[in-house]
Amino acid sequence: MPQRLKWLPAGAALVAMFVLPACHREQKAKPTEHKEEPAAKPAAPAPMRDDSLDREGVILAALQAMTDAAIGHDDAEGQRELRGRKFSVRIRFGCPGAADPDRSWSYDENKHVLRVKVRSSLTDEGLPKSDLLTKEHQGVVGFALGRPWLLTAGCPVAGFGAVATAEPVIVVAQLFTEADSRVQRPQRDYDLTKQVEPDQQPSDGLDLVVSGRLTELADGRPIHCAAQGGAPACIVSARIDRVAVENPATEELLGEWGSGVGVSRAD
Repeated sequence: MPQRLKWLPAGAALVAMFVLPACHREQKAKPTEHKEEPAAKPAAPAPMRDDSLDREGVILAALQAMTDAAIGHDDAEGQRELRGRKFSVRIRFGCPGAADPDRSWSYDENKHVLRVKVRSSLTDEGLPKSDLLTKEHQGVVGFALGRPWLLTAGCPVAGFGAVATAEPVIVVAQLFTEADSRVQRPQRDYDLTKQVEPDQQPSDGLDLVVSGRLTELADGRPIHCAAQGGAPACIVSARIDRVAVENPATEELLGEWGSGVGVSRAD
């Protein structure tokens, strides 16, 4: 770098030696005309990107937004490229020895029936008291990613299973306004019952797969992070188009729901 700084001024002078005389000759031949500068064009909106964010991509984006919020950095420009991005995140639940009040499964050994229950992790009462979130919003459905220190969905091995009490919370959520059609909203609760042979029952938990597009909050950012007397939390604003449950061991789709349909495709 020091060498570059040494030759830059000399290079600039060399360019001037060729450019300035030419400009001088042109000025003698033709009087300089005053031209008005064209008006600056408004900044183009962020392009719609179709490359989908996976669990890792959403978590890293949320952690970056969390960092910016914590140090007071304005990340409006940095979040522009997130607007409208497709996403599909996997959330592992029902791991051996782990309990989750919002997601669980059970298997009936006698009837060979798998039962799965999933519900929204975020309720209207749980919304942080922030104008960014409550302005014009009357409802919410959200799914906490769970163990945000895992960039890949999976059940942690022994020694990593205990959930830290102060770990950050990242929730993919769809907020509703009064103008939003109720039939276009994702459900708050999902239940499925499916015949499954004993050798096909979940051995390492199940995956909740949430897909859609990121949307903007009131200030144009898709992600809003805050800390209120505890670990920081981030809401990733989204339009949720699909919710599904899969068995990661067999890669079998057990059930799926489309936005506003409210009908499982499971047996």
